[in-house]
Amino acid sequence: MATLSLELAFPTLTPVEMDFLRSHAERREYADGEVVFKAGDAAIPFFVVESGELKIINPTADNTTVTTHGAATFAGDIDILTRRPVIVTAVARGAKTVLLRVANDHFRKILHEIPSLGEKLVVAFTQRRRLLQDSGVLGIKVIGPATCAETNIIREFLYKNFVPHTWFDVASNDGIKVLKQVERTAKQAPVVVCPDGSVHSNPPLRTLSRCVGLYRECPNAEWDLAIVGGGPAGMAAAVYASSEALSTVVLDRLGPGGQAAGSSLIENFIGFPSGLPGAELGTRGALQMYKFGARFVTPVIVNRLEPGEPFHTLYTDGDEKIRAKVVLIATGVKWRKLPAKNAERFEMAGIYYAATTVESRLCGGGTVLVVGGGNSAGQAAMFLSESCPDVRLIIRGDNFAKSMSDYLAARIKDNPRIRIHLNSEIETVLGDRKLTGVELIDKSTNEKQTINCCGVFVFIGAEPPTQWLPDQIARDAQGYLLTGADARASGKWKLDREPCPLETSMPRVLAAGDVRAGSTKRVGFAVGDGSLAVTCVHRLRTF
Repeated sequence: MATLSLELAFPTLTPVEMDFLRSHAERREYADGEVVFKAGDAAIPFFVVESGELKIINPTADNTTVTTHGAATFAGDIDILTRRPVIVTAVARGAKTVLLRVANDHFRKILHEIPSLGEKLVVAFTQRRRLLQDSGVLGIKVIGPATCAETNIIREFLYKNFVPHTWFDVASNDGIKVLKQVERTAKQAPVVVCPDGSVHSNPPLRTLSRCVGLYRECPNAEWDLAIVGGGPAGMAAAVYASSEALSTVVLDRLGPGGQAAGSSLIENFIGFPSGLPGAELGTRGALQMYKFGARFVTPVIVNRLEPGEPFHTLYTDGDEKIRAKVVLIATGVKWRKLPAKNAERFEMAGIYYAATTVESRLCGGGTVLVVGGGNSAGQAAMFLSESCPDVRLIIRGDNFAKSMSDYLAARIKDNPRIRIHLNSEIETVLGDRKLTGVELIDKSTNEKQTINCCGVFVFIGAEPPTQWLPDQIARDAQGYLLTGADARASGKWKLDREPCPLETSMPRVLAAGDVRAGSTKRVGFAVGDGSLAVTCVHRLRTF
């Protein structure tokens, strides 16, 4: 597998591909030791080596060499598509290095003109970022306690937005060393050291996103489609819309992937027989959006929707106004909080609502509890069992497989590291400065027991975040958005024409994915909704 990854990450371009790139590039010569681009540069060009060599070094790890590109190979990773500041430096090596330089603004044209070349480049970029992330110290530095909620929020944000970073526990020798270097103390943690050398103590996400080059002001443009929510439904809509030349912007509070990005593995999504990690789904979807020119803005919270003709207006927590002919609500759902005493105190510091590598590294080797009976809980239990010898699956009912796919339930039954507690609920979360355990009650016998653990992962049902929407948009009794015939039947639809299948009772406002009433809560259905939404957009732009 490693060999395959290296072959995909560092392919050699064919003579035909090199000739094509020469016709789109500027030819430049570099002397030995000359810097071609340096860490922190944003929107860098795409460089192809015609002759000589290009050495890539990691300044975060004492300028160690990451790789060296030779003739008919190319530099760069996904930051060429995202236009974010790069995390490595490139230096010419040899008496004369000749590079083909393609301007960043022109790069997308290359991806579209020869799809096979575009596929080769995008796959290589993705593989390179994965290999780089596995290589050790890189990117920005985060220093903070493992059981600190603020530290883990920062790490989750960086992880979801595939921003390379290295976390140091504030109590470790390396953490103490880094704090001393930047003249900070443990009391000021979490501390973030940005690529430009600036140091921030517990920065707001908007500040953090600026320092890593992630956040860009949303221009006061008028869009064909504005999408609220960057989960599978929102990403699918953005990919299809932007690929069909619709100007598209996606607004999300945390990053691409939505709730699916918190899933350790998605196995029932067509085309991925061995499964797809939720974070990778988010990364791939975001890269497709960037490839076709969609704009992704995060972190941003949409506070209000104001209807208008011919544009609706979205108001954000950053005082931005987004005007769009069609608005798609794809906010998904949010997990319900654990209804246990002291639970709120340990959120993101022992109690988690996602199961990714960020959280699993905090609990490796210890006992963990997973609360819930659906697929998300089952996948979390399987994922955590890879690093935790004792995983307890806490089920409120008497049948743990009732809401879970058969294949997943069978795996859990056969996994010696997973124990199932039926008819059980967590009454109290225990701990002082950090979570140390829980008090569990068996509802069928009223017997209580204390379980020592280092983490609780909660997947116990969800509710739609629709409170910010105007009353004109009809909802069902649980707050999910009514669409199509149901929206018309609500009595709030005022036009003579039939609503589009995904149109809410407010004309030109659509709903897709989990937030839509009657939708099936699976990734594949959300992607289908997002795709169908674009058909509606084309139709509604003519009204």
